[in-house]
Amino acid sequence: MAFAKIKHEYDWVIENRPIVIPNSYEEASERYVQDLKNIILDKSQYKKNKPVLMLSGGVDSMLLGAVLNKYFDFEDSITIGCVKDTDDIKVSQDTAEKLGINNKLIYCTWEEVIDNLNIIQGKPIKTVFDVVYYLTFFLCLQKTNVKETDLIQGDGADTLLGSHNTYPYMDKDRVADLYQIDKMEAKTRCKQRYYMNATNPNKDFEKGSGHLFEMVAKDLGGNAVMGYKDARIRWVNDLHFDFARPDKKLFPKKVIEYMGYDASKVKRTIMQNGTGIYDKMKEHVCQITGKSHFNSAVKVLVTKGNGVLPI
Repeated sequence: MAFAKIKHEYDWVIENRPIVIPNSYEEASERYVQDLKNIILDKSQYKKNKPVLMLSGGVDSMLLGAVLNKYFDFEDSITIGCVKDTDDIKVSQDTAEKLGINNKLIYCTWEEVIDNLNIIQGKPIKTVFDVVYYLTFFLCLQKTNVKETDLIQGDGADTLLGSHNTYPYMDKDRVADLYQIDKMEAKTRCKQRYYMNATNPNKDFEKGSGHLFEMVAKDLGGNAVMGYKDARIRWVNDLHFDFARPDKKLFPKKVIEYMGYDASKVKRTIMQNGTGIYDKMKEHVCQITGKSHFNSAVKVLVTKGNGVLPI
């Protein structure tokens, strides 16, 4: 899309969204923690049962664990994977130890994933990423009991914080020149615009993986609780880039430190990339459907086309 066509979006952001610079990290941390606590309380459906944290090797799930530890009757986490002994798994175990909670590692193999492709038939799944994400989570969580359990999960944090690597910031130089602002303010406006589009239900925009996890939880009789996707913490997206430093995950690390934990070694690899399963799936779905493009192949699988998969 030409920049001229999206200028009105930046105009709207600048006219309607403040840039937030808190007095201190302590002040902002306390507000963030209280908001997350209240959101988890409000979104939980099975309060008689203990919540379970979906623990990755990342900062955002560790922060949720710290909030759960302080305010909830909580002791269990789950980490899933397709390959054993990855860095993500090791960091997850280390994080669980720091938090003083149990961590259950659940794996599924490549063979399990391709043997269960029929599960995606009829579901709102559009891409190879969707296929890998849904099946990996579904097959792993199926191996434990999550019925009537609130599953606390960290999807949406990157969009909220603006910690995607480069894409949201492609316009930063033009925004700085157009509005005569410095580069850090321009980056702040870029992440605000990205968040605005990502959370607008009327826009055809990449929605991330949250809807897939919600679907998995519901299909297995549980409830997905994703605090970072709640509008009550939109103010975090408005934090000045230089204060939040989303490229370094500085703000959530500061919050974790404020809560008494060490987040210095927390770093994760995206499961689909780190295991190589994403590329294998692209090749596999094209092979079994005869399609040249992998997302076209997914459409065939989802709609049960050509009798490719057993019903």
